[in-house]
Amino acid sequence: MESGFIKLDEYLQKYDKFVISTHESPDADGLGAEIAFNELLRSLGKISIIINSDPVPETVKFIDVENEINIYDRENPGKYNIEGYAQFVLDTNDYENIGAAHSYFSSKVSGLFIIDHHEGDRNKFEKNFIKVEASSASEIIYDIIQYYKKPLSFKSAQAIYTGMLFDTGSFRYPKTSAWTYRIAAHCMEMGADPFLCYEHLYESNTLSSFELRSRILSSMEVLAGGRVIALKLTRDMLHDSHAAFVEGESAINLPLTVKGVRASLLVKQDYEGPVKISMRTKGDYNVAEIAMANGGGGHKNAAGFKSNLSFDEAYAHAVKSVCGLFENEQNLVKTP
Repeated sequence: MESGFIKLDEYLQKYDKFVISTHESPDADGLGAEIAFNELLRSLGKISIIINSDPVPETVKFIDVENEINIYDRENPGKYNIEGYAQFVLDTNDYENIGAAHSYFSSKVSGLFIIDHHEGDRNKFEKNFIKVEASSASEIIYDIIQYYKKPLSFKSAQAIYTGMLFDTGSFRYPKTSAWTYRIAAHCMEMGADPFLCYEHLYESNTLSSFELRSRILSSMEVLAGGRVIALKLTRDMLHDSHAAFVEGESAINLPLTVKGVRASLLVKQDYEGPVKISMRTKGDYNVAEIAMANGGGGHKNAAGFKSNLSFDEAYAHAVKSVCGLFENEQNLVKTP
């Protein structure tokens, strides 16, 4: 039996009440995993509640059919009584990455268990359920549901399908496996609608988000002989477009649609909080190593980290790090 299931068994035997959280600026995978996992815990006779630091993006709200996802109240952190609760953190192996709620939860919860699929601190792999070969956190939650021999409801099927759809880039990223497709098929059998899920995620953006994307693209810098495109998402762009920060984050994927581009970089900052760096690559270019060297994590072809530097300093550092992947390559294409 896989060690992750054994460790999860032990944790569930130890506690009966749980708070479930995912990373700040939550995405469809973290949220989908939470919804399905919350239903599983309750089917096992546990008490559980979902509390995240940041709101659910408009494009993902459709999977929260029962309004289960609560948002941490910074003005009233004790709003939800979690005395005696243990915690599950999904889709990140960095506890601090859950955002503003971290300081409160870390002083209150009785235990912590991580369920994730990102590279990171290998020491955390010993006590948690971290499966880096999985396509998504939602895929892992599906496996856990199967392990406990619980039926897959429509609610969980739709949440899991949406999470996998998002984190696999519509089933095209390298970690998409035959098993991922089998899970998707099962979710469809239980009522998940591929067109509806795609439409909500990718064809329901606001006009302000479209304007924000245009501003992000206008910041484009072509580097490393055309192999790298770097983008910026600044506070001024958010202010001028009236868009939400989360609406600009998907711009990281656009440069990789350009022929010859092997790496995409987005340096971004919300109204509050540090500068964040997102990196994407094609092929054998490992940005997870860059992220981990800077206190972050992720996958070989998709990773990120936070920086305490100023925006311009963080941008320069990130550009140097990503372009460093191509320093020894010959015959670089010419910069447009």
